[in-house]
Amino acid sequence: MAPPQQQSVLPAHLLFLFIFSIRVINAVSIRTFFQPDEYYQALEPAWKIAFGEGWVTWEWREKLRSIAHPMLFAGLYNTTVWVLDTLGVKNEATRGEMLNVAPRLLQAVFAAAGDVYTYKLGGKILGEEAGWTTLFLSLGSAFHWFCSTRTFSNSLETSLTVIALYYWPWPSRTGVHFNRGTLKLALGLAAIACILRPTNALIWACLGTFLLIRAPNKKEKLMVASEAFQTGVTAILVNLLLDKNYYGTLTFPPWNFLKFNLLQSLSVFYGRNPWHYYLTQGLPLLLTFYAPIAIHEISSIFEKAGDVLIHNSEVHALIAAQKKNDPVSASSPPQMKKFKTFSPSLSARLQLSLAAASTILIYSLIPHKELRFLYPLLPIFLLLTASSLHNVSRISPSTRKKLVVFLIALNVPIAWYTTQVHQRGVIDVVNWLRRDQENWRSVGFLMPCHSTPWMSSLQVRDTRGRDMWALTCEPPVGLSEEERKVYLDEADQFYLNPITFLRENFPTPPMKGRNRLKRMREETKYQWPDRLVFFQVLEQEVLKEYLGVGDNKEVGEDGSRYRPCNRFFNSHVHEDKRRKGNVVVYCLEKTDEEREWEAW
Repeated sequence: MAPPQQQSVLPAHLLFLFIFSIRVINAVSIRTFFQPDEYYQALEPAWKIAFGEGWVTWEWREKLRSIAHPMLFAGLYNTTVWVLDTLGVKNEATRGEMLNVAPRLLQAVFAAAGDVYTYKLGGKILGEEAGWTTLFLSLGSAFHWFCSTRTFSNSLETSLTVIALYYWPWPSRTGVHFNRGTLKLALGLAAIACILRPTNALIWACLGTFLLIRAPNKKEKLMVASEAFQTGVTAILVNLLLDKNYYGTLTFPPWNFLKFNLLQSLSVFYGRNPWHYYLTQGLPLLLTFYAPIAIHEISSIFEKAGDVLIHNSEVHALIAAQKKNDPVSASSPPQMKKFKTFSPSLSARLQLSLAAASTILIYSLIPHKELRFLYPLLPIFLLLTASSLHNVSRISPSTRKKLVVFLIALNVPIAWYTTQVHQRGVIDVVNWLRRDQENWRSVGFLMPCHSTPWMSSLQVRDTRGRDMWALTCEPPVGLSEEERKVYLDEADQFYLNPITFLRENFPTPPMKGRNRLKRMREETKYQWPDRLVFFQVLEQEVLKEYLGVGDNKEVGEDGSRYRPCNRFFNSHVHEDKRRKGNVVVYCLEKTDEEREWEAW
């Protein structure tokens, strides 16, 4: 495929605004939960920086995370407060809603930029028409709709990666030419992506190797290596300063992160997956109906590249034979065959395919695997899908357009279900608690750790006199190999034997206490809260009986009781049996004497 010069039919700013409007709708319409890192590795530390409150998880105590990503949102929170103050917005509910949506809107900017540069990269490598196909595939990707406007570091990493790929010096018909300015820009963006997610370096290690091989002379090779070194050192120094300012001591979180996950293998504490997970589950979930087309294109690219290499090896053999048998004619090329070269487009697609394949291969060697780790590869696969659609000569342009529309239509139900239905209860309950915070002073979550957002979504305006808790899941940091084998975090201890855990860590249940204030004076790790939140499966198996909640809401001996006060649909099915069913809220009905005790 010989891509023509890319000329967009829309001005760049109009194209961005159009895509941004789509991503804004995407951002504000999401109602579901994906994974805890969306909150606990971005918004919670940001909220802590901006407002002094927030759940700072063990990763921050162990200095595994760079503060660079949360600082974006901390600055955004402060800016949002300043804008609201300037506009004279005093209503706390309105301020809360604006602070809740602001991070998603910022992420919509990053997502829109990623879409634009996915289109530009497709146009640069495949041609203008294929660039538009790449854009539509990007906008129609169910996983993009599900994840691009969430505040994961992976989401920003994906946008930075595709922008850097666009500015990367790809082969061209005019020969190898390294524009130093665009190379610096590509390396700078790649360096930021690596600071956010150190494993992003796998992509650039592969592409950088190809770049050094393609460099026509030693001078160009030194220039590439020098720019990469300078950019990397600069990024590391800036990041060191940011993290030193946050942690108060000189530390390098990317190294701590790699040491924890690779050398100490503590990441398996959060799950272990089979080696083929990314092939059999990850790619199908990431690409949905695009997967067969993208995989077919990669296979086709490898086949074409193999043909070229085999052909050229045969030519080399002929030349060697000529040199051996006829030294005089060895100086002229063989008459039977000529060397073949990779077209610029095939070369670029081959490099991208190898970068994606090698990254997946290395990821597969790590026991702990997550779907979102593959997210930065999605723009590459979208480009390869578009390439396949445009390389099939039997498909007419009109048929190709219909096929693209059909593929997008297949993604729409998946995008709707994952953003509007599956795991929405854990978001709905936190929004309800935020809007109802005047009516409770304490809340507790008997759930697997980090099942819901925390302070960045609860946004409790005054934490004085409030008690908020949830079960934790600290990993076995600093323990020996033998101790790790028998280690159970707090959430695991609870689910191993819920009744024993409740008896050891909670006072007398409200429905069974003989003395009205007895349970409030008992010294235990947790107190029974005004709002108790848990999954429905726990109600059916444990809590309903243990707390004495009857179908007729009978009153306990102490005149106080829990009663079911709200339920939120969460999911139809769930792979984690602990999270099955609705999210249930029990409200504690108190006596006047208990309220006076709390006030005192």
